[in-house]
Amino acid sequence: MLEKLFTLFKVSVFTAVFITVGTLGYIFSFYTGDTQDTRYDCAVVFGAAVWPGGIPSHALADRTHEAIDRYVDGQVSCLVFSGADSVYGKHEVDVMIDIADEREVTLEDIELDYEGGNTKKTIQNLNTDRSYLFVSNDFHLARISLLARQVGIEKFDVQKSEYRFGRYSRESFFVFRELVAFWYYAFVAV
Repeated sequence: MLEKLFTLFKVSVFTAVFITVGTLGYIFSFYTGDTQDTRYDCAVVFGAAVWPGGIPSHALADRTHEAIDRYVDGQVSCLVFSGADSVYGKHEVDVMIDIADEREVTLEDIELDYEGGNTKKTIQNLNTDRSYLFVSNDFHLARISLLARQVGIEKFDVQKSEYRFGRYSRESFFVFRELVAFWYYAFVAV
């Protein structure tokens, strides 16, 4: 009996390690690649933290600037800013608007989604008939791609944002969070 339990334990551990390594490999596969030659209707910026005083976190600034770069280059003709309210009183979308204003982006070319409280909600709020370039950090792109397929968006690609302020000190936590979230959306919340 004890030997059977030990064998079951070894198989379970091996399976968990195999699934974890495979999922991490999939997540890390999004760390390369570029979409500069393809045109899309809109670039979608996923919200991230806002710091005290309405200052964008590095992740929010990186994502917003990357999408604006794609807009300026003509790869997209509109921007979708999606996010949630922050604990510091300034909505993530409003902080993105401030960055776009500083970069002199035409406000008529920006669509605002104040109800994008998380990645899934942002994607659910989009029109599935349009094409999108989803812009976020490299560690976030696997989950975005999974959710876009689940919602039925057929014309999309993902674009990693440049790290304008260097890699994040909490990046290992973010990768772990993405690993758990990917499993959740792939197997539980389908």
